[in-house]
Amino acid sequence: MSLNGAKSKTMPKANKKVNGIVGGALRPNASIAADYAKPTVDLIGLMSRDVERQLKKLFKENGFGYAMDASISSQARILLNWLLAKWSKRFNEVAKKSTDRMIKRTIRNSAVTLGMSLKDAAEDFKIDTSFRNAQINDVIKASTQEAANLIKIIPQKYLAEVQGQVMRSITTGKGMEDLVPFLTKKYNGNIRHARNVALDQTRKAYQSINTSRLKTLGVKSFIWIHSGGGKEPRVNHIRMSGNEYSFDNPPVIGVMYGEEVRGLPGDLPNCRCICKPVINFDLDE
Repeated sequence: MSLNGAKSKTMPKANKKVNGIVGGALRPNASIAADYAKPTVDLIGLMSRDVERQLKKLFKENGFGYAMDASISSQARILLNWLLAKWSKRFNEVAKKSTDRMIKRTIRNSAVTLGMSLKDAAEDFKIDTSFRNAQINDVIKASTQEAANLIKIIPQKYLAEVQGQVMRSITTGKGMEDLVPFLTKKYNGNIRHARNVALDQTRKAYQSINTSRLKTLGVKSFIWIHSGGGKEPRVNHIRMSGNEYSFDNPPVIGVMYGEEVRGLPGDLPNCRCICKPVINFDLDE
């Protein structure tokens, strides 16, 4: 699997001569993503400490050591199922509350930055960029659901991996000796994952809402702007920077499972690229 686009044989067709007035760059507010990640990060910490505490208690109460007790495997499964039910409920609550807040802030951020972008294109171009219609509402609903679901599945994925490691630690007879470093590693990994997901989902929601609003206004194309950041920038995204593309026929942005993927700036994981709208309709209308 490749997402950097380096192996793609078909580079996206671009219009190097811009047909219209270019608006200002549409850039999401980084603080929204940071604030969105915090409740999930805090909850991951609480869950991780609880899981380690409960497992230590289980092994201690069973006198786990050189003498193997088959019943501890069943007890561990019961304990982990209980922990899954407990933490799934809490993650579901945080997912709804924090995602709703992120989406509301992103909707406002979209309206403000879109207004500034259009003003950059034409000083006398005035429109209420906070408008909503059925299409935009559908985009908001889909963005909310996708982002919330990625938070909800965290305890399920985490505890499934923990259960596998618990059973291996029982089989080897090492118990918490094996589990503690594993739990520490998983905790750090979950924190990084939660922050990356928050960034990606905030960017995607911002881009999707902006795109719906622009298309409703009759804007048909955009200029791709490479972020210039990241340790491993996607080669084709660098080549695409400064080129004009159609919203209805977006460019190839990478390759996944041997298939070319088309999309917009910010659609791929860890993509920080942004866009500038191309105003190509009569501003007097």
